[in-house]
Amino acid sequence: MRTLCFVVVMVLAGCRKPAPAVLAFAVPTAPSTLSLLEPVGANCEWRQVEPVKGTTVVLATFPGTCVGARLSFSPDASKAVVWFDPSLVQRGGYSTQVSSKPGFPDEEVDEKALARAFVVSTRKPQVEPVPLPALPGLTLQELGVDAKGAVLALLEEPVSDEAVKRGAVTSGAETFSLAEITDGLPVMVHAYRREGAAWKRVETKLSTTGWDYGLGVKALEAHQQLGPRSIDLCASHAQGDAAGGDEAASLQQLSPRDAGADDGQWIFLGAGGARVFAWEISGEFAHTTGLIASGAPAPKVLPKLGFTDGDLVALRTSGPHLLISASNVGTHPRLYEFPAGTLVFSSDTARAATFWPTTAKPESHEAD
Repeated sequence: MRTLCFVVVMVLAGCRKPAPAVLAFAVPTAPSTLSLLEPVGANCEWRQVEPVKGTTVVLATFPGTCVGARLSFSPDASKAVVWFDPSLVQRGGYSTQVSSKPGFPDEEVDEKALARAFVVSTRKPQVEPVPLPALPGLTLQELGVDAKGAVLALLEEPVSDEAVKRGAVTSGAETFSLAEITDGLPVMVHAYRREGAAWKRVETKLSTTGWDYGLGVKALEAHQQLGPRSIDLCASHAQGDAAGGDEAASLQQLSPRDAGADDGQWIFLGAGGARVFAWEISGEFAHTTGLIASGAPAPKVLPKLGFTDGDLVALRTSGPHLLISASNVGTHPRLYEFPAGTLVFSSDTARAATFWPTTAKPESHEAD
């Protein structure tokens, strides 16, 4: 009888189903899919949102505020570094004699906030804290992930007045001539690769900053190895052509009051077969503002926009969709679908809002 009981137990154990495996996150394919961070209580969630279908995937949850959030994807978008930089806050944009009041108020830097970073998989639930490099005299400018999955830190180091007088600066065993630096401020830029809890320097170059054409850490080859970054995707530099033709008269009526030819111009982009018009200001470079309209032959300001010509905004299109968000920080995202110009998503609490990078491919899943 004891033998029989033993056999029955063994049979039941052999038929028991294994625990289900944790499902991997799918690679998004819809052109309207967004990447953004939203506060939830005392935490911050990184979400993959598809507004048209109304689906949301929470990729990771981080302790603390979402303020200062910026993302740097790997080239295939299978991983990302999520970095909370307390100095990255929302600013109204700019002010001139003809510009309007910004639509959203400035944020103050929280001097007590601590920087923190995490490397996150976008294919499966996996979050790992990243210790930030603490290197005396060096300022962290960028964190990212290269194609091999290595976390890279790009840092900037000022050149001393003594080195400027000598005309050369030494870093480690290398000496760099300052003879060709005629504009901006010379700086040393360094790339460090994370190795466990330590950081190893892998590249150093001489660069410049403090002027419109200063590259800073972008002069590093390591910078070219990183994937899409939210701070770049949220830059206020839309690629558009000067507007005119049948819409010119209507656009003139929408221009900032008393604006002249030197104060800005209307540009247009295409989305869903429709033209979208944006008021653009120019300095050394052109910047897109939050005065945005659509419709033909008489364009009208987009509904429920919230931004004004006093805000600098990022404008990005993906298929029939247009995403508008505050420059650099990616706050107050508004997603419109064209040709109707319908608002399909908006948030006044999200940050680092961008379209999901189109570099992601279905075959880029991480190995199990």
